[in-house]
Amino acid sequence: MTKSNFLLNEGYESSLRIQRASGQYLYLPNGKKIIDTTICSGTMFLGHSNKFINQKIQKQIKNGTAYGLPNINAEKYSLILKKIFKNYSKFIICSTGSEANTRVIRLARSITNKEYIVMVSGSWHGSVDQLLFDLHKKKNNKTKYLSNGLTKDIKKKIIVVPHNNFFKTKKIIEKFKSKIALVFVEPIQQAVPSKYNEKYIRQIYKLCKMKNILICFDEIITGIRVNNFAIQNKLNLKPDLSTFGKIIGGGLPIGAVGVNRKIEKRLKIQSKKVFFGGTFSANPFVCEIGYQNLSYIYKNRKKIYSKLEYLSKYFETNMNSFFYTNNLDLQIIRYDSIMRLIYSKNIIQNKSQREIIEEKLFSKINKFQKYLILNGVFLSKKGAIFFSYSHNLGDIKHIIKVFSAGSKKFFN
Repeated sequence: MTKSNFLLNEGYESSLRIQRASGQYLYLPNGKKIIDTTICSGTMFLGHSNKFINQKIQKQIKNGTAYGLPNINAEKYSLILKKIFKNYSKFIICSTGSEANTRVIRLARSITNKEYIVMVSGSWHGSVDQLLFDLHKKKNNKTKYLSNGLTKDIKKKIIVVPHNNFFKTKKIIEKFKSKIALVFVEPIQQAVPSKYNEKYIRQIYKLCKMKNILICFDEIITGIRVNNFAIQNKLNLKPDLSTFGKIIGGGLPIGAVGVNRKIEKRLKIQSKKVFFGGTFSANPFVCEIGYQNLSYIYKNRKKIYSKLEYLSKYFETNMNSFFYTNNLDLQIIRYDSIMRLIYSKNIIQNKSQREIIEEKLFSKINKFQKYLILNGVFLSKKGAIFFSYSHNLGDIKHIIKVFSAGSKKFFN
């Protein structure tokens, strides 16, 4: 496979084949090494094939990978989750983040005897039929399906409210408040990772508390990734429920539902129980690696988060300075170490605004991303950027160099 033929089709990302990964690097079958700025959608917080994690994997393999029964690893794992996410008295451990979101919907409907789920436009809650919806880009009052194969009636119980438009959000929630089982939000969306979004989250949280409506934070992306471990910790908010995934598994698939003490009591007194089981739920292998990963991060949190903040800010500042100096209609937006390249200098408040711009620039964006790979840097097709603890200043300087040359070449 050569430079000239491994990236020729329009769907360049789907044509890639990764042979292995280590630290901050991805390796192609031809041996080419590229810096990974996606790091498995932000999951590999410590970097690919981390030595410490690999040692723990080898040790746990000798003790078995699946029991299908309650185990001490899951108990130990729950304790570290409670230590980090102090708002919750119980964690329901699942196989994936999508599964955690499915279970939290089931839980909320059970204890409220209501069926409507409110979600915020631009959110991504995984491959969950009940949540594969968004607002039309140009018809903000119309809900659209994000996938074929969904039943027509499933949309009837879903209400999508406009991100960063609290006036409309409040109006809709108040209209349906007697029917709402749960309001589901990503406190900071990967789609638009900006500090600007904090105001909207505080408002929708306060509204739910005033109206006695359950609210769940989907922190599958932000959990552990942001400083102070979670958005709810940073903003001192206490949602009734939360879902976590990605980083908390140390590179292995996992999901968890955080349940506060009040919800836990309501679950216990119900005559009809909610089903949370699964063959690989609270799997001893994944729980042990998740525990070791979180314990390492917690113990080394000061140096890990200070390094990620330094690298992320360095990248954001230098790239935005370059864009400004060269009058390029581009910007990097950032929330801690969650970043995104936006193909416009304008303030982007939601995913729809961003995607309309990207659709117009599709050809240029595709050429730019191909250019990055040919020069040793991988950027996901959507432009999301995450750094890991494995990245160093030399990597960031190389990324800046390649981004600068590519952006000037294709967006000047």
